[in-house]
Amino acid sequence: MNQKVISIPVKEMAHLKVVLATWYAFMRDEAARISAAEFADALKTPVIYNLEKDEIEVLFTGSADLLGRFRDHILSKGQ
Repeated sequence: MNQKVISIPVKEMAHLKVVLATWYAFMRDEAARISAAEFADALKTPVIYNLEKDEIEVLFTGSADLLGRFRDHILSKGQ
């Protein structure tokens, strides 16, 4: 599998909780469509604090297809 990464910057801890909850709910819905290994790898979500920008970056990893479906999931919820 060719791993890709997308980054979502957040300023507030409350926003971090919402972003992570959205990712975990999405992954729960995707569990039947992906392998157990891909599911387990995707749940390892690195969180980085950028001291210079005073923001948290959440890094989501997975296949380009999985991350594309996540992007579409987020955009569909925002409408």
